[in-house]
Amino acid sequence: MTKPIEAILIGAGQRGAESYAPYALQHPDQLRFVAVAEPDPGRRARFAAQHGIPPDRQCEFWEELLARPQFAEAVLVCTQDWQHTAPAMAAMQAGYHVLLEKPMATTADECRQLVRTSEETNRQLHICHVLRYTKHFQTMRKILQSGVLGEVIDVAHRENVGYFHMAHSYVRGNWRNSSQSSPMILAKCCHDFDILLWLLSELPQPGGPPARKCLRLSSAGSLAHFRPENAPPGAPQRCLEGCPASKSCLYYAPWIYLDLVPFWRSFTETATGFPAWATRTYLEKPWLIRGLAKIFPPLRQITEYRGWPLSVLTPDPTRENILKALQEGPYGRCVYHCDNDVVDHQTVLMEFEGGLPVTLTMHGHSHIEYRTTRIEGTRARLLAEFGNGGSFIQIDEHHNDRTTRYNTSPSGSSGHGGGDHALMKAFVDSIRGRGEGAFTMARAALTSHLMAFAAEEARLNGGVVEAEAFE
Repeated sequence: MTKPIEAILIGAGQRGAESYAPYALQHPDQLRFVAVAEPDPGRRARFAAQHGIPPDRQCEFWEELLARPQFAEAVLVCTQDWQHTAPAMAAMQAGYHVLLEKPMATTADECRQLVRTSEETNRQLHICHVLRYTKHFQTMRKILQSGVLGEVIDVAHRENVGYFHMAHSYVRGNWRNSSQSSPMILAKCCHDFDILLWLLSELPQPGGPPARKCLRLSSAGSLAHFRPENAPPGAPQRCLEGCPASKSCLYYAPWIYLDLVPFWRSFTETATGFPAWATRTYLEKPWLIRGLAKIFPPLRQITEYRGWPLSVLTPDPTRENILKALQEGPYGRCVYHCDNDVVDHQTVLMEFEGGLPVTLTMHGHSHIEYRTTRIEGTRARLLAEFGNGGSFIQIDEHHNDRTTRYNTSPSGSSGHGGGDHALMKAFVDSIRGRGEGAFTMARAALTSHLMAFAAEEARLNGGVVEAEAFE
């Protein structure tokens, strides 16, 4: 019997404890957590109890664990963005392979330093670019490499951030202020830069060179809406302080977090079959779904939902605890009276080798939460949607007018379209198989991050940034 990879978790927050670590509980033969470093005592204790971690390996600070002689094979670094570099470098220098939450770091120099440390220590560095591991984008890459589109002429990719997600993460939440985290184009879209590079890196292109890298880029965007002057007349600092716009405001905190209307609407729009019916019915007739849940337990995933974004507000998201969090914490603040400064819309125009134009648009006012991709080729076009409830890819061929549609929805419940757990499997497999490709992937992640930094530079200063800035 193969011994499971033993790992340390640094940062037992939403991503580390709830997105990646559950893989160990579902696959105890592959991965086992043997230590945790987390400043919050409640989170630390909960994670330790879930994974059977003894008291002497439960630490407030990561420095204490990494100062000991190496006692595991891997470290997951899932702290806040600005806290990534030091523990990741220390872990690699201590002999551990590292899985690092995205973005790698909040400065270009620190990103470069992380990759150099991986190569110098011969320790694997994996970045949590989970979209690569989804059925959706893996299918898209196979389609592109098949040549069915002919020569690719134009690529347009959109990160449509749901208005409620924008308010949660980038106005009220941890990524609201670039001086405390990172620019939004990095925090939200390093996934998308990575995917575009991965999709286009070996793109067949008759009559010209492969579109292997981006040559230059420009960008435009700003913070247009979430500003004090756009607040409803008489709006207080917090939603629960008697806001006169409580019935009409899209961002009224109880509507988002207690009623969960925007969340379930977004899921319903991209779901199909029974999940779509169940969530749609729940929005219209909640009493019916609550009643059916008593005899059909799977419906409790809706009626007793406790995941994101509720789990960010409180580890025990009862109605009482959510209400308390809205009264006292950051997620109950008026979105027009926060200390946010990141953009709420931005577009990046890139030129890849072979004269291929590629656009990436990110905005935080989408009706629902989903990514869309449109790729125009000389023989066919590709249209794709990747949403919380499901996803698809459609190919429309020019000559015979044939349409082929691929259902790329995940079969399991892992986040990011199944990418979270698929990433964990790949990480474990890479450590067991020596991970020859891990260093190449770390370099690719560095390139995509440097492109995001270049895009922010282009937005702030205007003009075009050449490839040398992200090499």
